[in-house]
Amino acid sequence: MKKFFAVLLSVVMALSCLSVCVSAYDVKENEIIILRDIGGYNKKSLLNIISGTTAECKSEYKDNSGTVYSIKAEQTLEKHWAFGIFVAVDNANWSTTVYRSNLSFTNHKYNLASGTYRLKTVFTTTFTNGQKEIITLYSGENTVS
Repeated sequence: MKKFFAVLLSVVMALSCLSVCVSAYDVKENEIIILRDIGGYNKKSLLNIISGTTAECKSEYKDNSGTVYSIKAEQTLEKHWAFGIFVAVDNANWSTTVYRSNLSFTNHKYNLASGTYRLKTVFTTTFTNGQKEIITLYSGENTVS
């Protein structure tokens, strides 16, 4: 029984380090960290499997505040490997930068092998006041049979 609990505790501890934490923060003069999302508007990372083995990777960013100078989106298609770990798919990463407050970016990866996939999108936003924000979003998982 002790071995079972030791193994269970080991598995729980190993899986707890795989969680994803996404935030933007400011460090004030007194070193207090304040979590916030500077550009708190619509950000999306979407993955659709079409035609059975084709991934449609779509990232969107919409901001109506008038404070955005540029938006960079970096997409990476990832495949589930094991134990909740995802790895980048070869030749399935794309990047674009726009100098406006809205971005819609779509790419495709063809002839995928069977497995579970997700889209990782990293948005780097530069604001007119010089501040930068980096946010990482993950799509839901989709399976190719």
